[in-house]
Amino acid sequence: MLTREEWSVALAPLWKEYYMTEDESDINDAEMFPALLGFKDMLRESRKPDGFLAHYNLSDVDVVTIPCKHLFSLFGDDAHDCFVVGYDHYLRSLGLALCMLRHEDELDTSEYDIHPRPRMEMHTEKINVRIVGLEPETSIGDLKAHVVDQFVSVTGTVTRVNAIKPLVVHCEFLCEKCEGVTERYFPDGKYDPPASCGTCRSKSTLIPNRSAAKTVDFQKIKIQEVDNGDAAAGRIPRMVEVELTEDLVDSCVPGSIVTICGPVKAVNSEVHSGRFGKQAQASSLYVLYIVANSVVNHNQAETSKEDTAEFSPQDLDAIYTIAHDDQVFDRLIHSFCPGIYRNELVKAGLLLALFGGAQKKEDNAVFTRSDSHVLLVGDPGLGKSQMLRAVSMITPRGVYVGGNTATTTGLTVTMVKDSSGDYALEAGALVLADQGVCCIDEFDKMACDYQALLEAMEQQSISIAKAGIVCNLNARTSVIAAANPSGGHYNRSRSVSENLKMKAALLSRFDLIFVLLDRPDASRDELLSEHVMHNHLAHPHKRQRRHDPHPRFTQLATQAETDVTLKQRLVANSLEMQDDPISLYHIRRYIAYARKYIHPQLSQEARQYLQDKYLQMRSDAETAAGDGIPITMRQLESLIRLAQARAKIELQDVVTVQHAYDVVEIMQECLLDTYTTEEGHLDFGRSGGMSLAKKVKAYVARLRKSVAQRNSQLFSMDELLQVANSMALDVDDFRDFVEILRNECFVLKQGVNVYKVQI
Repeated sequence: MLTREEWSVALAPLWKEYYMTEDESDINDAEMFPALLGFKDMLRESRKPDGFLAHYNLSDVDVVTIPCKHLFSLFGDDAHDCFVVGYDHYLRSLGLALCMLRHEDELDTSEYDIHPRPRMEMHTEKINVRIVGLEPETSIGDLKAHVVDQFVSVTGTVTRVNAIKPLVVHCEFLCEKCEGVTERYFPDGKYDPPASCGTCRSKSTLIPNRSAAKTVDFQKIKIQEVDNGDAAAGRIPRMVEVELTEDLVDSCVPGSIVTICGPVKAVNSEVHSGRFGKQAQASSLYVLYIVANSVVNHNQAETSKEDTAEFSPQDLDAIYTIAHDDQVFDRLIHSFCPGIYRNELVKAGLLLALFGGAQKKEDNAVFTRSDSHVLLVGDPGLGKSQMLRAVSMITPRGVYVGGNTATTTGLTVTMVKDSSGDYALEAGALVLADQGVCCIDEFDKMACDYQALLEAMEQQSISIAKAGIVCNLNARTSVIAAANPSGGHYNRSRSVSENLKMKAALLSRFDLIFVLLDRPDASRDELLSEHVMHNHLAHPHKRQRRHDPHPRFTQLATQAETDVTLKQRLVANSLEMQDDPISLYHIRRYIAYARKYIHPQLSQEARQYLQDKYLQMRSDAETAAGDGIPITMRQLESLIRLAQARAKIELQDVVTVQHAYDVVEIMQECLLDTYTTEEGHLDFGRSGGMSLAKKVKAYVARLRKSVAQRNSQLFSMDELLQVANSMALDVDDFRDFVEILRNECFVLKQGVNVYKVQI
């Protein structure tokens, strides 16, 4: 055991490192030294097998992370309030106490060395103490004047990350007159050279010795408050800058959800903007920022902040109650956006996208996509935007943007210049929604290039190569979009691609495409108006069951597979479950629990059923021989993801064949809407490629070319068919196609099976 005098000599070099001062008199302070010994003794108790220092070898580490609950248990009941205000003294004393423990360990092991270390010679590398788990957390909106110089804990989403720079913390200055050396420490990173020589007191020029200057890594980030659904609508999200140093730099990327612990500081707004001088110092306006003591990146654990949050006993009880409901899927659907009448299968598809599939990592470290993308397209006024708003509010992590105001960089990543002229990365909507949901309304009116979404929707990452910065950012998000047709109303004679004026490459990335049509129906309109009026009653009464006399059930689900289809079941119990919905908060917690803990796998029966259905759809699409988006392996992967999400809803680890039935019915409902022509026939080429109008235009152009080649306008039916076969024209009935040409006056009938082409 070292004496007090020996400790004073041994701690002298480290004292300068921790307290940034040349004055060593405080080491021998009457209160300081006993306090250090007290800290050391308490930390020694924490090195027991059940203590938080048990797994640390102090000789090999330069950072020690201490949870607040363990730290405060050492100091008593009032430790929290004392630490929040006097954090500086606690952190420095804890660091010195850890160095003292390290020195005692080295002395114990050096007793058996041939050349033992001198008792008063210590390692000069300091140990940084990182405090985590401070409660209660402070919201970014509550960072105001009363918390300046207090230790706080905040959680937010990283929106900007600046470049890493060196920060000078210590420098020596050489006097030109006496050649004396004056040391200077710069606490808080503020460069403040000495006004006079420390030896001769001369105010002559002092030259900094840059080669001997000590620097640490320094980085600035900006975090934005996490939208938890409680923020006031229309308010700009609060942001705060955070300074990272030493081992904390490069600990997060744009889009990461982080918890920062550290003191709140204030700096002159003019100095913060890069302007100095007496005029700048005269400003009385200050800006708050946080000097990070610790950074916890919740994205590095492959789970979002909400998923890693502690579930209270009340939450677990509610989750248990919801999961043990025999009709949990139906109840969740009817609790989701109850203001929208019917559209049960659309709500079911959106709910499956919120739960997501099970992520699988391949042997080559490539992750297969587990997030489903959904597109709502149809006539205006059918509640598409309202359902998107409900999705963004119900998901644990959601971002809602309007396509008419979104730009390419606003959705992905942008490069911005900071006050020093360096470039920094600023996250867009897709990056901010990492491991969540990005809702894009008015998808058809986006001014940006749709190509920017292709990589994010399939590879779930965004690559950037600008201003000398080349990097990849995660965008593991479900894209849920709503779009209106280009003509105002959905035209059945056109394909989905033509109605939206989107390329097939983008449409093929959506797992589910729901076409919502506003068809006049007296009985259905009566039920819809009754639902709207019921929502506006002063004292709503319990409605009596009324069946829709003309329900539109899927044409592809067979009664042999299940006695009652999913849509029939949802319509039958809609009124009963809408009167007793699950609260929004409990749905959020239920989704967070399922996304974290439930990772279902396919059963043999479900695997076989999904494979058979995929092969059947592919065979039907091949028979149709359309020019649009083919049924490919993406549709099979979509079925697997949706089936896994269906099992997650019931908190089951195995996907049953009943789960597969429900998912296939939802998928076939999408196919029925997407690929159905005006006559009600299925055409698997209608999601993209040529519509009937385009086929007519292309065929007439080929006919006129044939007229010029043969110098005759007369064609028989067989010759017309030969022209169609030469261009691989795909029509269901060629005679009906010729009748369309006659009605449009492109050809005129001149006799039996003889037609004249109009030029």
